[in-house]
Amino acid sequence: MMSRGFTLMEVLVATAIAGLVITAGFRLIAMSYRLLGEIQGERDLVSAAQEVWLRFRVDDDMPSSGNEDKKGYSWKAEEQSVSIEDYELKYRKVTVTIEDGRSTVIYVSE
Repeated sequence: MMSRGFTLMEVLVATAIAGLVITAGFRLIAMSYRLLGEIQGERDLVSAAQEVWLRFRVDDDMPSSGNEDKKGYSWKAEEQSVSIEDYELKYRKVTVTIEDGRSTVIYVSE
C-alpha cells in the first residue's frame, strides 16, 4: 500500500515559492505607500502654489514673502522684468515651499 502525501522536497519547494510570493507582495505594498506619499506631497505643493498665485492676482498689497502656518506653506517673491523690443513685461517670480521642503516656482504677471 502506497502512502498518498507530499515528500519533504515538495513541501520545501512549495514553502520557498510561497515565501517569495509573500515577500514580493509586501515589497509591492511598501512601494505603493511610498509612492502614495510622494503623490500627496506633490498635490499639496500644487494646491499651495495655486492658492499663492490666486492671492497675488487678486490682492495688490500681497507681501513679497510670508507663510501660512495653518496650511503649511510659505512664499517668497522677486520683482523681475524682461524687455521685448519697446515693451517691458513686469512679473513676479514666486517660490512656494511646503512643510516637507518641496518647493516650486510660479510666475505672476502684473
